[in-house]
Amino acid sequence: MKKILPGILLTILLSSMFFSAFNIQSVKAAGTIYITADGSISPPEAPISSLDNITYTLTGNVTDSIVVERSNIVVDGAGYSVEGDGTGNGFSLQNIVNVTIENTRIEGCIDGIQLFNSANSIITGNCIVGNSYEGLGLYYSSYNIISDNSITDNQVGIGFYDSSNNLIFHNSFTNNAYQVYAETSVNVWDKGYPSGGNYWNDYSGVDSNEDGIGDTPYPIDENNQDRYPLMKPWANIAISKITLSKNIVGQGYSSYIYVSVQNQGWNTETIDITIYANTTPTIQEQMTLASRSSVNATLIWDSSTLSKGNYTISAYAQPVSGETDTADNTCEDGWVLVSCVGDVNGDKKTTISDIVLVIGKFGTLPSSPEWNPNMDIDGNDKVTIGDIVITINNFGNIWT
Repeated sequence: MKKILPGILLTILLSSMFFSAFNIQSVKAAGTIYITADGSISPPEAPISSLDNITYTLTGNVTDSIVVERSNIVVDGAGYSVEGDGTGNGFSLQNIVNVTIENTRIEGCIDGIQLFNSANSIITGNCIVGNSYEGLGLYYSSYNIISDNSITDNQVGIGFYDSSNNLIFHNSFTNNAYQVYAETSVNVWDKGYPSGGNYWNDYSGVDSNEDGIGDTPYPIDENNQDRYPLMKPWANIAISKITLSKNIVGQGYSSYIYVSVQNQGWNTETIDITIYANTTPTIQEQMTLASRSSVNATLIWDSSTLSKGNYTISAYAQPVSGETDTADNTCEDGWVLVSCVGDVNGDKKTTISDIVLVIGKFGTLPSSPEWNPNMDIDGNDKVTIGDIVITINNFGNIWT
């Protein structure tokens, strides 16, 4: 595991960080935004609003740095981005206490978030990605909480310099060149069992009892370890299975789609599911899943808006905040034929053969050994006289 920066590179980078941390006026970027000690925002036209000088909310994307000089506030990114040009930090917190930075995507900076001589702050729910030095850098900063962040593709995930007694848990560390660098710093990397610690994509341990927590600690250095590393990212949704009740549907009639959705993460999540027929969205469903839980959902699939044809049916779960592993957010079942009403054998016409097939399954239920859902034309989970009448009334239909 790569965790220690080469000494010469570290010395150069640390020097640049200290100049930035002391906020030397001559090197300020012209577009830097300040939340000043008196609560004002400079420049006043910056895309940040506050009604009470306590909660500051981004109202648009920021393409420079934000310097926070006021204590006891919340900065809510509201899903917007702070994107740098590689010459400054995303957020700089200097000589302050009790500041929350949340719900922001931070990328393209030197340090995504830098704390200098700052304490009792909370960094949570952010996506910190692709910063040229550190996702987060803490200098002489203690008693801070870093949780529920996605920390991805940075040179260093988090760097600590004379910064101890910080609590770091429920973050996802993914593909950082160096996940952590710690210098004269001892911190806490988990919330005990069963709450757990962090997800590390280079963790090589196993989970023999399948409780979602690795059997062995994740070693950081001789003074730091994550005792309860998570086996999955803190936020992770998966669709494990999708099944269709039938593979031939008369145009204008409905069938069932069964979807198995898993919340493999550690937060309760509200999940948006979309069912596609080829590339056409046909169902949109929202569900809430508790942490480490799953649900088998039954959805009614209506074919009335589709032309006759063969369709590949798939389910897609919109990634939740902080999710990085999206390969399992999509699942395909196969195909379904939307045909003329009464066609139960898939030859694209309704003939005497279809009438005979439906009559042959009369009275069967899903529990019947001879059950064939394609014969249940009206979708009421039983082949009845109604299905026979529908087939007879559509006798002679041909797919055109």
